[in-house]
Amino acid sequence: MMNATHPDGKRGPGDIAALLARWLLGGLFIYLGLSKALHAAEFLKVVRLQFMVTSPFLSNLIATTAPWLEVLYGLMLVTGVGLEAAAVVGRWWVGGVFIYMGINKALPHPEYFLNLVRQYDLVTSPFLLNSIAAALPWFEVYCGLLLLLGVAVRGSGLVMAAMLVPFTLMVLKRALVIAATQGIPFCAVKFDCGCGAGEVVICHKLVENSVLLLLSAWMLTGRGRSLCLRFSLFPKRSDAPDYR
Repeated sequence: MMNATHPDGKRGPGDIAALLARWLLGGLFIYLGLSKALHAAEFLKVVRLQFMVTSPFLSNLIATTAPWLEVLYGLMLVTGVGLEAAAVVGRWWVGGVFIYMGINKALPHPEYFLNLVRQYDLVTSPFLLNSIAAALPWFEVYCGLLLLLGVAVRGSGLVMAAMLVPFTLMVLKRALVIAATQGIPFCAVKFDCGCGAGEVVICHKLVENSVLLLLSAWMLTGRGRSLCLRFSLFPKRSDAPDYR
């Protein structure tokens, strides 16, 4: 997804698409970092409330450095510097986000997540509702751990992308309904979408989901192999032992 050119030096359609995707992902990271830096007081509240960092020194340190780390990461993607290291960091970042979101859904009040799931009118069966609310958060934690450890990276990335696409569409649909019924601008819509981060601004949330989706797709290309316990569950045919 993020590099490779033909031996003759010419870029094919796939290479151009990969370059544009890398620039888009880098630009989104730069946007997220700058938006946090320009609204430092609001981001500090997020660090203290959502991340539950109570130490004034530590919360201020995170609120000050995290936005510029995102900007730096975005610049790495845009310029193409250290792509393999960036892929590893991206794998860890996606894994950490899913672990954090899953735990926030499951603990300490799982019934709150159940109520949020019910609002989307996905299913009406109480059994299915309870099953989704009980299993989905821990499944997200499980997939996040696989990415952090570097186990079945492609499969984990595919599963995460498969979860992100329908969830993002549902959040978008609900935001459009809220904007229409309340008569407010779309980007002014703010609600708890059930992602595990509490109340979010819809436009910012859509950017974050796009970043997660692009990073998950990046994992499908085979990037981020460094520091993996077992990148692929099944060895390639060429790696299999020869018993002849």
